[in-house]
Amino acid sequence: MRPVVKAIAVGALAVGAATGAVSLMHRDIPDLAVPAGPWQAGSALDGRVFHTVDTIVGTGKVVQDELHFVDGRFQSAMCQEYCDFGWSDYETKQVGDTFHFTVTTRCPDAPHTVVWYGIVDGEELRLEATWTTRRWYWTHQIEVVGEGSTAPPPAAVIAG
Repeated sequence: MRPVVKAIAVGALAVGAATGAVSLMHRDIPDLAVPAGPWQAGSALDGRVFHTVDTIVGTGKVVQDELHFVDGRFQSAMCQEYCDFGWSDYETKQVGDTFHFTVTTRCPDAPHTVVWYGIVDGEELRLEATWTTRRWYWTHQIEVVGEGSTAPPPAAVIAG
């Protein structure tokens, strides 16, 4: 084999092997799995604001958020501040006297996706969420659990 052809072949093999190694190292992490159900376009929670105290799973870090429901759309105050997520359509289903909701929000300027699932019982809310950042070379995910109500939490809970 001629030296030039041999060099090109070795180079192509090296690039192919490196590409394979990178793709093998990248492992995607699925978003939060939302329970199946007869989801409908949101409106049942319109006009409500829930003040939540949320815990980041794994670190125990506590954060405070406000979840707004307006005209079939949802916004997290914390996500809005972080990345200007804007408003996203939400869906609900009713089970007895409780409302379940889900929404997927996306940052327009970065590869962040947040999937929310919550249960509203009267004035109380429980939630789970995943904040997933996907880049071509890695995927990182933060899991969150929280609870709240239409009344702001006492300052002692937040400082906690």
